[in-house]
Amino acid sequence: MATKKLSITLPADLAEMVKRQAQEEETSVSAVIADAVAVLARRRAAHEATRAFESEEGPFLPVELAEAEALWQRIESHDGREHERRAG
Repeated sequence: MATKKLSITLPADLAEMVKRQAQEEETSVSAVIADAVAVLARRRAAHEATRAFESEEGPFLPVELAEAEALWQRIESHDGREHERRAG
C-alpha cells in the first residue's frame, strides 16, 4: 500500500493517548492513527448508505436495527482482533 507522510497537530491529551496505545500494541503512532481513520471512514460510509437506503425505502424497522447493531458489534470485535494480529 502506498503511504504519504503528513504532519498533524493533536490536543495534548489525545496525543498522549495515541502514543500510549501505540506502545501497548507495540506498533507505531502512524498505525494507530491510520486504524482510527479507517474506522471513521467505514462508519461514515455506513451512515451515508443508511441515509440513502432510508430515503428510498423508508425508516428501518426496530428488528432490522437490532440485527444491524448485532452485526456491527461483530464487525467492531473483528477489527480489534485483526489489529492485534498485525501488531503482535
